[in-house]
Amino acid sequence: MDYTKPFKFLKNLPPKLNTFYNKRSSSGVKVSNKSKTKKDFDPVTNFDRAFEKYIRSLINKKFPKDSIIGEEFEDKFSSNNFKWSIDPIDGTRAFVIGAPTWSNLISLSENNKSVLGLANFPELNKYYINDKNKSYLFKNNKKFILKSSNNNKLKTIKIIGNFHGTLSYEKQKRVIKKFGWSFRLAGFDALNYCLLAEGTVDAVIEANLKPYDILPLIPIIKNSGAIVTNWKNEPAENGGNILATSNKVLHTKILKLLKPFTKKS
Repeated sequence: MDYTKPFKFLKNLPPKLNTFYNKRSSSGVKVSNKSKTKKDFDPVTNFDRAFEKYIRSLINKKFPKDSIIGEEFEDKFSSNNFKWSIDPIDGTRAFVIGAPTWSNLISLSENNKSVLGLANFPELNKYYINDKNKSYLFKNNKKFILKSSNNNKLKTIKIIGNFHGTLSYEKQKRVIKKFGWSFRLAGFDALNYCLLAEGTVDAVIEANLKPYDILPLIPIIKNSGAIVTNWKNEPAENGGNILATSNKVLHTKILKLLKPFTKKS
């Protein structure tokens, strides 16, 4: 398929999303807990819902026959092979406390394979996007082609990640111990993967991601030369426990280290 039209649509989104956000930023953030259990806290804000409604309206206008899945509202199904994914605010916890690392994540999948992705960071004034062949960073009106690193030495790589409460404390310690000082638990959400695509870090290890958390990032990662799968080396489109690495050699090495943790994860 020719992805020119959806790519242009995604590339034109950041200014619209930033304007939309700025117009509503003075209205204040209202936070509620959407967790089904009282023990957990899964925050959602009025901005999450407003962003998703707005993005859905733009997609429906341009691509009315396509399916749409999102974090905050019911899925829209259609009979064609194209599906849009929306995570209106990836990093809601960061958003609530005023940290600038939250983002808008939007993707297009064809036949359940993610082909185009956008990660827009309104507070950082930059966004990441891919076309059919390459991935890009647009920052301060400048365009940069993304290229992942070629470092595959376990002793020198930089790893970041988050287990999101999925692994027990003992298992977390065992995972981190395998990588030593190079592993840092970091709560940068989508920015973790964007830094990988930039070549700033060499691997991202995360657990318990939803499809809309990772779908927009998959093609950005891949078109930078990096690799992304789940911990069992299966396609990442369904979410779950995710491994993204800067190159194939490193990916193989880390998959072997994670193998003991895949039986019940």
